[in-house]
Amino acid sequence: MRIIILGAGYLGYNLYGLLKDRFDAEIWGIDSPYVPLLDSFRMVNAFDEAVMDRQEFRDAVIIDAIGLVANTAQSDREEAELEKIRALYGKLTASLKKGGARLFVHFSSGGTIYGNTERPISEADPIAPISLYARSKAVSEQVIRDAGMDYLILRLSNPYGGYQLAEKKQGVIPILIRKALCHEVFEMWVSDSSVRDYFYITDLSAYISALLEKGVCNETVNVGSGQGTSLREIINSVQRHTGQKIRIEHRQSDVPVVQSIVLDITKLKQLTGLGPAVSLEEGIALETARIWREL
Repeated sequence: MRIIILGAGYLGYNLYGLLKDRFDAEIWGIDSPYVPLLDSFRMVNAFDEAVMDRQEFRDAVIIDAIGLVANTAQSDREEAELEKIRALYGKLTASLKKGGARLFVHFSSGGTIYGNTERPISEADPIAPISLYARSKAVSEQVIRDAGMDYLILRLSNPYGGYQLAEKKQGVIPILIRKALCHEVFEMWVSDSSVRDYFYITDLSAYISALLEKGVCNETVNVGSGQGTSLREIINSVQRHTGQKIRIEHRQSDVPVVQSIVLDITKLKQLTGLGPAVSLEEGIALETARIWREL
């Protein structure tokens, strides 16, 4: 099976490394700090219609790991920004259809698109995006569903683990580990009681592999651990694994943030026959060992 991963950021880079031995995988995108680390890379702007219309996608699975909008983004022209997202994804899906792509796998945001919830939330529940980032995902999801091609929308909670560039400052778990090991201050932009659903990057790879091999399509699927963990619990776990006390400074976010989100992954388990293989404690231990080796 030919797989083309679009986007060479954290997710694209790590998934390419995890999938390339199992599938005929390629990674395309624009330049990023991860590109020099790749053993193979094709420089392609996925939103350049003229370029994409010349590509051969016949029977390929396209995995969209592109990040168009930062999760901290704000705009005084939000509707214009969303219309831009709508137009870009309209052109991209048109190019993929024209090129004969088999399936378009899109990473949406299960961690933000539902808004706040105290209980595990399923794909059947209504969405309630409260930030520009979350609304951009809602828009791209709808464009893809309306495009007339087979799709798979994966609403990811909070994937972590694998290689993450320190300067990119992505993911609270690796950031906390680095801050602890380097004796630096951690800036906290949300309450330590805020709850998220964390899952390890190798679990994401396993879920994607299973979904593709079982031929699942035209579905929207939550992907996470199905377990909620507070930031306070994450901090305590990182302190145990690093043996270091983390110094914390509180900050006020200008962007609306989700206080609590846990995904119901019943559908994911039914479709794949899989559940989380790496516990949060195991994942934090793995990341602590990896980051310690890098320092």
